[in-house]
Amino acid sequence: MTCLAEGSWPLEFKWMLNNTDITAFSPEYKFTISSLRRSNMGVYQCVVRNRMGALLQRRAEIQVAYMGDFIDNDQRKTVTQGRAAILNSPVVSCFPRPQVTWFRDGYKIIPSNRV
Repeated sequence: MTCLAEGSWPLEFKWMLNNTDITAFSPEYKFTISSLRRSNMGVYQCVVRNRMGALLQRRAEIQVAYMGDFIDNDQRKTVTQGRAAILNSPVVSCFPRPQVTWFRDGYKIIPSNRV
């Protein structure tokens, strides 16, 4: 992320995550996350200061897409012909919410008013 500012030099920059300082003031106006993790999610802000004072920049929200382990649980149901069989989607810790596609005998099930 880059913090752009104009003003009398020297300018110093400090980065905050969720209203908590994550860097000290320094001449570095860029903040780099070399390996993004879920713990990096949140609202980032840059504070710029010079001998005249300090200014808090606009907020930037960082979201991190992730998907936890997927446990493949076979669900076998036996129902009487003409009755409904209800299958539950597996629970997966993730962001954003996943799109689930169901298959039967290797063929994709096309959603309809019956399915």
